[in-house]
Amino acid sequence: MTNNELLLAISDLLDVKLKAELQPLRNEMHDEIQTLRDEMHMEIQSLRNEFHTEIQAVKKELHLEIQAVRDDLHAEIQSLDARVRLLQLNQENVIMPRLNNIEACYTDTFKRYRDYADKIESTYEDVDLLKKVVMEHSEKFQKLA
Repeated sequence: MTNNELLLAISDLLDVKLKAELQPLRNEMHDEIQTLRDEMHMEIQSLRNEFHTEIQAVKKELHLEIQAVRDDLHAEIQSLDARVRLLQLNQENVIMPRLNNIEACYTDTFKRYRDYADKIESTYEDVDLLKKVVMEHSEKFQKLA
């Protein structure tokens, strides 16, 4: 046997021996990795379930809060609608008739003043003239007395 053949034989023996030694380690590592994988999968599934439950609880809580806000807003809107209706009725039944009455009074007064506006100017002139005449007559009476 040559040196190369001997080295090749030794190499084959080492390969067989290493395979025999490493195979149990490989199997053991494979089993440990599989166990770890299974544990992690179970942990992830547990966390997923936990988060799902928590999300559902938060979702319910938010839904209840939103519903409460909706109910409050609905009640507030109904209250505002009722107040607006009362204001509209008050405007229609009280304020508008009074405003119409005030408008009628002012309109009548305006028409009266407008119709007599040119007469007022002549009345002032007549009063001035009367004052002068009364003053003249008063002076004449005083001279006669």
